[in-house]
Amino acid sequence: MSQDSSSADSVILSCHNLHHRIASADHTLSILKGIDLQLKHGESLAISGASGSGKTTLLGLLAGLDVASEGELQMFGQPMHTLDEEGRAALRRRRVGFVFQSFQLLPTLTALDNVLLPLQLTGIDNARDKSMDALNSVGLSKRLSHYPSQLSGGEQQRVALARAFAGQPALLFADEPTGNLDHANGNHIADLLFDMNARRGTALLLVTHDLDMADRCQRHLHLRGGQLQTDVRQAA
Repeated sequence: MSQDSSSADSVILSCHNLHHRIASADHTLSILKGIDLQLKHGESLAISGASGSGKTTLLGLLAGLDVASEGELQMFGQPMHTLDEEGRAALRRRRVGFVFQSFQLLPTLTALDNVLLPLQLTGIDNARDKSMDALNSVGLSKRLSHYPSQLSGGEQQRVALARAFAGQPALLFADEPTGNLDHANGNHIADLLFDMNARRGTALLLVTHDLDMADRCQRHLHLRGGQLQTDVRQAA
């Protein structure tokens, strides 16, 4: 579902001077250093970077899954520091979707129930119909009763995509969504992700090491040395 045109240019996610440090017994490691970022309704933004650069850490902070050492974060105009963990989780359930590298499917639930459960927990009307529609949109209408162990990696990630979009989120976080897939399945998942995102008008924040996938987003930032850089293809 497309976002209302009156909110098309409004910022739904922003952070200012975000820092994250990890303390050990003898020193403090600085992972992120002064991150500034904005994401508007319906916009797609990729963050790329080398393995270990802090991409997943940054996504976790921006999604409110973790709390930064320093800095300000707002989601849908809500200062996240004013919410406790339960409040942040409630906000995510209502308006945010996730796609992870490791699929994150519950092994004891069928494909349909993996999509259905989050909608039921949120109290969304017609949850079963919406779950079936979402699975049909990723080509899995004949695999509804299959368990994750009975599905290929590409099919499991398609279930994860259906789950992410079924609740019609305003904002989607995708963390290396093709990282566990072969080239052909990875391309198919990328096509589905960008097609569903465009049709539904969802804002997308994509973390990936795949520069070709990152360049399909409207904006592409590179994380290096704990800071975001706009020139992602600097000459060697």
